[in-house]
Amino acid sequence: MLDWCLDYMKKEHTGFKFNKAHLMFCADALNKFGMGVTVDQVDRHYRYHKENWKIIERAMNNSGNTFDEVRCMVNISESEKATLSKRTVNLLAKPIKHFNEIRELFMGCNADGSLAMDQNTCTYGGDGSDSDESRELFDLNCYTHPEDLEASRKRPRGKHSPTKRAKSKSHFADSTDEITGTMKSLQETLAATARPQMPQLTDPHKALRQRLEAIPMTPDQRVLVGEHLSTKENKGKRGWLCNASADTLHAWVFKFLCDKEGINL
Repeated sequence: MLDWCLDYMKKEHTGFKFNKAHLMFCADALNKFGMGVTVDQVDRHYRYHKENWKIIERAMNNSGNTFDEVRCMVNISESEKATLSKRTVNLLAKPIKHFNEIRELFMGCNADGSLAMDQNTCTYGGDGSDSDESRELFDLNCYTHPEDLEASRKRPRGKHSPTKRAKSKSHFADSTDEITGTMKSLQETLAATARPQMPQLTDPHKALRQRLEAIPMTPDQRVLVGEHLSTKENKGKRGWLCNASADTLHAWVFKFLCDKEGINL
């Protein structure tokens, strides 16, 4: 979810802020992977990370604290822990999950570029207030990096602007591209594969039935012959009669009917 929000925010204008309509697009994107989430669940998840960042930011603004860049963890004293809430202690007492993503998504800025970050403390120049206005999403796009400030200054003629580094795709975008490519390849493979022809069923006794129909008999006699030859026990007899001559077939039918009617030959 955080990767999707970062990708979406990078495409928007300066000062862009997320609302529930944007998070609905996020829910739709996640549901393409079968996650089955609602926009309310995405909204709660978004606000959860936003509140966590406020706690982290206040702790980083405290001059007595330091930040471990390797472990992504705020180092606070035991005396300060005693004054914090249980949620705050649980969040800061261990490496912060998704720290880089939530910092990039929620970190605020000052319009005059007065925001300063140090590798050890990562302190933020804001007042850390928890007003209604500060509860809105901080836009990363309005944060001016030092290299951007340098590039914005008027350069003498004849000098070229420094080369901008291309933004790398997030893991979420890479996964989406990979799945899309796999689905397209499967569709092309299925379209190129010819459907196998269904085998044609043949009736091995069709010729025998036609030859029996040509023999003069009453309907009752035909039923007797058909019932007799259709039994499982007479499978071999059916095969024999299929290959027998017309005279042999007539002789067998005549003898069979005579036996059924009790006529002695």
